[in-house]
Formats: sequence, structure tokens, C-alpha cells
Amino acid sequence: MSANVKIALIIAFATIVWLGSGLVSKGSQAEVKLSASAVTKVTVEQFTAQKFIPQLTLNSHTAANRVVELKAQVAGTVQAVPAERGSLIQKDHTVCAISKQDRPQYLEQAKAKLQQAEIAYKGSLQLKTAGYQSDLAIAQAKANLEAAKFELTRSQLDIDRLNIKAPFTAIVEERPVEVGDYLSPGQTCATLVELNPLNIIAQASESAVAKIKLGDQATATFEDYPPEQAVVTYISSQANATTRGYLVEAVINNKDLNIRAGISGQLTLDLPAVEAHLIPASLILLDAQGDIMVRAVDQASRVRQFTLNVVGETDQGLWVQGLPSPVNLITVGQNYVTEGEIIDSFPQQTP
Repeated sequence: MSANVKIALIIAFATIVWLGSGLVSKGSQAEVKLSASAVTKVTVEQFTAQKFIPQLTLNSHTAANRVVELKAQVAGTVQAVPAERGSLIQKDHTVCAISKQDRPQYLEQAKAKLQQAEIAYKGSLQLKTAGYQSDLAIAQAKANLEAAKFELTRSQLDIDRLNIKAPFTAIVEERPVEVGDYLSPGQTCATLVELNPLNIIAQASESAVAKIKLGDQATATFEDYPPEQAVVTYISSQANATTRGYLVEAVINNKDLNIRAGISGQLTLDLPAVEAHLIPASLILLDAQGDIMVRAVDQASRVRQFTLNVVGETDQGLWVQGLPSPVNLITVGQNYVTEGEIIDSFPQQTP
């Protein structure tokens, strides 16, 4: 082999080695670049726990404080009906008036009989002192006196009961009689509805009723009326057989009688304050079991998942428990990372 050929072969071999080393170097650089680009970049924002007062909201409706049917206690013809249907009647004002008929005469007769019985009894006592009256005669005179007193009392009550009066200030809901109607004892003159105070009736679930106490302050809200402050006055000890809910009652001041009975609304109670995080609802995800969760980044740049318990909701987001404080939550890119993954995180830019 000539020297020229050997030189040519050496040059060719060196060229091949040089080209090969270049390819290897480029491949290593590409692997480094690929490895670097495989780390996911996310945006995080720090959240800190705050004091939060959770609220318990129950569907409710208003109800009258009392509903009473006024019934006649004596028989007679209706002489007057001062209370119109739907009107407000004050306590002790007459709703229906029954004709007196001959009752005043019976009252005067009862008074005369009482006076006679008193004289007879006093006389029997004087005769006993003189020794002319027996104990039996004295006892009979005393019995006559007591009977006369009873008859007078009954006659007076019959006259007093002619005016059927309102036992409390109320609305005359129904008044089925008119002037000239005849009322028998036990027959209804009118139905009265007391709307001040006004009851708020709600049903609480098994878990909710455990959080309510007598005397708790609450807010009653209605669609067409301003909110009213309420106080819990009753909590049932037994669940409704059909709904399995517990009856909860509260009262509100309704002195202007603006709110009627039967209006639907909500009864909201403030519960004891707790530590919670206020986070945007957009950060919420679902885990494999269907529970709500969020993803965060720890100090080692690893992704962590936290299952949450929602304790409140506002226009700014959700109040949740189950997070450490402070915590860096992933706000952008949380759908593209998994728990335990190492990532690059960047703080959320304030607009």
C-alpha cells in the first residue's frame, strides 16, 4: 500500500470519528433539553386561614302565633257585629254582641232573692241566740243564702257573656255570623289570628338540629319583605315520621302586621366561629372517590392533594377546611400535575 493511500485512509477515519463525536454531543444536549422541558410549570397563590362564622340555613314559612275560634257561651240572637272580617280587633273589644232579651230582669230577680236570703239567715241566727231556732233551720237558711249567691253570679255571667270579646289583639280572619243570626252555646262567632309575634316554622335535618339551641339568634328572610331578626323558641325532640326532620320554631316582631302567615322564606342561624380558608371556586377538583380537593405545592416543589370540607359559600369563593396554613395552592395548571410530582412554580401575578 502506497503512502498516499495510507494518508487518505487515516484522514477518512479521522473525519468519520469527528463526525460521530459531533452526533453524540448533539444527542446528549438534546436529552438535557428534553429533560429540562419535561418539568411542568404552574402558577401558585398563597392562602392563609381566617376566622369564619359558618351559617345554617333552613327552609321555612311563617305561621300565626295563635289561632282561636270565639264561641258563644249563651244562646241568643246576634244584635251587633262590630268587628268586620279582615279587620284588626283590639284586646277586650267586642266581636259579636248577643241580644240581652229578659236577662236583665233575671239579674234583678237574683239580686232580690239574695237580699231576702241574707235577711232570713240573719234572722235565724238571732232566733238561735234567743233559743227559738234549731240548727237544722239555720243550716237551711244558710243553704238558701248560698244558692241565691250562685244564682246572682250566674245571671251576671250570662249578661257579661252577651258580648263576645277578643282575648288578644288579632285579625278577624272569619266571621260566619251576621246581625239577626241565632247563636247556640258552642257555635262559632269568629276566628281570630294573632300575627304579632309571628312564628317561623322550619325543618332541620338530623345533623343540623344538633347545632341549634334554644335562644339562638337567627335571621328570617323572605323574597318580598326585608329580613327580620328572630329567636329560636322551640326544637322538637322527635323527628317527623314522614320527613324525618325536626321541627324548629322561631319568633319575629311583626308589630306592623306587614308579614302574613304562610309566607315561604329561610331561617339562617350563625354557628360558632371556625378557622377556614377562603379560596376561589375555580380551584376545586374531584378525586377518584368524587370528593372535592385542591392541589398545592410544598416546600420541596412537590405536588400535594388535600381533600376539603366546604363550610360556607360567598360571592368571593368557598370557605373550606382541611388545608394547612399558609398553603400555596396551584391556581394555573392544577389539571396537568399529579400528587408527588416535582414541578416549577411561579407566584400568581396580581392584576
